[in-house]
Amino acid sequence: MHKIKNKRGQMIMVNLLLFFMVIAVLVAMIPAMNTMLNIAQQSDGLNCAGYVYKGNPNSPLSYNATLDSGTGTTLACLAINLYLPYIILVVLVAGVTKLISSRSGEAVM
Repeated sequence: MHKIKNKRGQMIMVNLLLFFMVIAVLVAMIPAMNTMLNIAQQSDGLNCAGYVYKGNPNSPLSYNATLDSGTGTTLACLAINLYLPYIILVVLVAGVTKLISSRSGEAVM
């Protein structure tokens, strides 16, 4: 039988491949997530200040200052604006942590 001598190196490459696949799926999903977040920011939803519907500030779905916006709405708009960067940051940090922890875990054994 042929024994695999470099299991550690192979596991690093497999983890690296999986990491790049997760990043590719995340990049593919960004436009869909962005569309959903924009729907929530429209004037018929949260009415987020500064939101412009498809570059047309006169659109009825753009921000409407005459509508009542409470503090909860402002916080929700802030959360929506920070949602996508935090998702990307969490995926990157988790992926790099997984790569580093697998490498050190294999070395200890």
